[in-house]
Amino acid sequence: MQRSLLLRGACAMTLLVPSLGAAQEALPTIDIGAASSAPASQSRFRGEPKTPQEGYVARDAGTATKTDTPIRETPVSVNVVPKQVIVDQAITNLTDALENVPGVRSNNNELEGHNFKIRGFQSIYIYRNNLAIPGGESNPSGFDTANIERIEVLKGPASVLFGRGEPGGLINIITKEPLAQPRFVVEQQIGSYDHYRTTWDVSTPVDAVPGLAYRVSGAYQNNGSFRQFQGGERVLIAPVISYRPTEWTDFTFDAQYLGQRAQSDIGMPTIGSAPANLPLSRSFQEPNDPRDHIESFNIGYRFRQNLDENWKFTNRFHYAATPTSEKTMITMFCGFPYCVNSDMRTLPRIGEYQWLSGRTISTNLDLEGKFATFEAKHDFLMGLDYFNGQYDYFFGDSGSAPSIDIYNPVYGISPATYWAAKVGVGYKGHSSELRQQKGFYVQDHVKFLDDKAHLLLGARYDVAEVTRGAVDSFGGDYSASVAAATAARYRATTRVDTAWSPRAGLVYDVLPQASVYGSYSQSFGANNGFDVNGANLGPQRGYQWEVGAKAEPLDGLTATLALFQITRSGIPTRDYSSPDPTAQKLAGLQRSRGVELDVVGRVSDRWTVIANYAYLDAKVIADAPKNPLDPFGYAGTSGLYLNHLDNAPRHSGKIFLTYDFGEGGLGLRVGGGVTAATHAWGDKQNTFLIPGWARLDAFASYTTLYEGHKVTAQINLRNITNTRYYASVDNLFNYYNPPLSAIPAPPFTAIGSLRFEW
Repeated sequence: MQRSLLLRGACAMTLLVPSLGAAQEALPTIDIGAASSAPASQSRFRGEPKTPQEGYVARDAGTATKTDTPIRETPVSVNVVPKQVIVDQAITNLTDALENVPGVRSNNNELEGHNFKIRGFQSIYIYRNNLAIPGGESNPSGFDTANIERIEVLKGPASVLFGRGEPGGLINIITKEPLAQPRFVVEQQIGSYDHYRTTWDVSTPVDAVPGLAYRVSGAYQNNGSFRQFQGGERVLIAPVISYRPTEWTDFTFDAQYLGQRAQSDIGMPTIGSAPANLPLSRSFQEPNDPRDHIESFNIGYRFRQNLDENWKFTNRFHYAATPTSEKTMITMFCGFPYCVNSDMRTLPRIGEYQWLSGRTISTNLDLEGKFATFEAKHDFLMGLDYFNGQYDYFFGDSGSAPSIDIYNPVYGISPATYWAAKVGVGYKGHSSELRQQKGFYVQDHVKFLDDKAHLLLGARYDVAEVTRGAVDSFGGDYSASVAAATAARYRATTRVDTAWSPRAGLVYDVLPQASVYGSYSQSFGANNGFDVNGANLGPQRGYQWEVGAKAEPLDGLTATLALFQITRSGIPTRDYSSPDPTAQKLAGLQRSRGVELDVVGRVSDRWTVIANYAYLDAKVIADAPKNPLDPFGYAGTSGLYLNHLDNAPRHSGKIFLTYDFGEGGLGLRVGGGVTAATHAWGDKQNTFLIPGWARLDAFASYTTLYEGHKVTAQINLRNITNTRYYASVDNLFNYYNPPLSAIPAPPFTAIGSLRFEW
């Protein structure tokens, strides 16, 4: 990518510290690129790839270092899903997009979309342009791909730059920004199960104000489902405006609204060691179940200012709010040993109502500079960040609901059941939580030995606080309220955790096209609450060793092979020395180790590929022994020692190839591939298995010109072999108590689309 540099003045570092010598290669101001024929003000913005093949090329990922360091020079595993892959595979949600990343598994249903497993560990924190949008209770919204430029996944502990998080890695969504040239795109999709989707993407510079440009993307989707009583609608609107008066200054403001009305699928119950053998279309909710409603807002900005040609300052800010999250449903009332009763066909149910209102504020300040010392070149980063998240949550149940025969269901339930859940006739509970985090970090990326060696050193110090208040009431006692929960939070003891999180790694170029690397990193994780004596149990910690190789065997084709081991400590387990059944102690230890291969890019002017493979061995290596007669610990006699982590298959992978018969982005393109996984345990108690599966997908598109404008017709076929499989388990959204339910994946589906570009 070409970069526009304004070279003037002397290097401030050299003036201040002459012994450092001449400055190294100047620091790019803004990562931009455009055709050389564009006006100067427009050249401050990037252009679109000229062909779909170029759209697969992914050499850079700022998530790894928060700098412009190429992937080849970073001693960590970072994977990129480019926008062109999302277009070719007709992907509309984050879950399907992340199938293109090794070691990432989804635990999502249709409504929510932020619950993933990375290298065996749960991750509900999604990042947007390098700032956190916590999922779970504080921000339960889903995601839409209409405004996504690419998705970057940083593997392993990332606390050194991002603070509190899980050791498996993090997901960072990079959103679209204005382009150098005017571009207008409208697309209409029509597909199986009443799938209708309209997307738009409008970008143009403002000629009257040099350096000013805007872009508005969005989507409206209305769809049914292969599952009874499911489906819904979703609308996304995402404007962004950038002002770049010079190559040294960039201010970009963006906003997003996402509204969803859909049904939160409770999945399929388990019988014995597997999901029930029932038609995948069968649901155990009700046709009169009100659709769930979630609205979310995102507002943020990025300000970059070059101090000279080698030093720049960046400030980011992001505000995310979910003022409305409302779910009313009939769900399974599972209990040991199965969800169904002893007759193996009667499923107990209960009415549930959940309401949430949450908001998060995150910001950071980065100072980045390039300088040289002797024969070494430095890319130095120093930063501060702050996070504040608050939410209020209500959960109520109806106390009871009619059971249902899973083999011969008869539907029809009184609306009074939903009212009873909303009131909390059986149980009602309110909670209020405030989370804050302040962090300081430094990082230095050093190139030496004629730029063949790349050393990355970093450290971070965090101060994190969690304050939570909760109240509940049972059986017609309606005293629990938002006000009472908020008052309880004000009275509660704040859990304060502090931690250092280091990272170190080295890359060495053994060939111009190939490197080897090794690294060590730590994570600073969730707070575990208090023990029975009121002592803070502290945070969970993760430790990873990783070695591997990176290569660019062909121009535009990148590959990463990683071998890793992650150990997570500080996991609370049952304290059997106490008569209190809720007493906990820190005894749990989990370990994940494996091998990952990731390949993405352009093989030739006609071929592209995105492929991945993951071998994973994730299990509990320290805990109380498991009692097969009490796997869920209901009697207080069972632990998880040597159990495998849930939804972590030993082998998984995907390969997707495309071939272009045309020239210059016009003509016929075809592609397809296979996605597969071996069986995996459906819960951490290891009571049931999710069967292994393999899915075949394909697509074809044809692009032509109509009066000088591009018109593309495309068809996507997914699960061509109509494979029956389960994509995930519900370990967060709807389960009442274990065992968990399995979320079925769609059978064969077809989506046709027509896209206009001018």
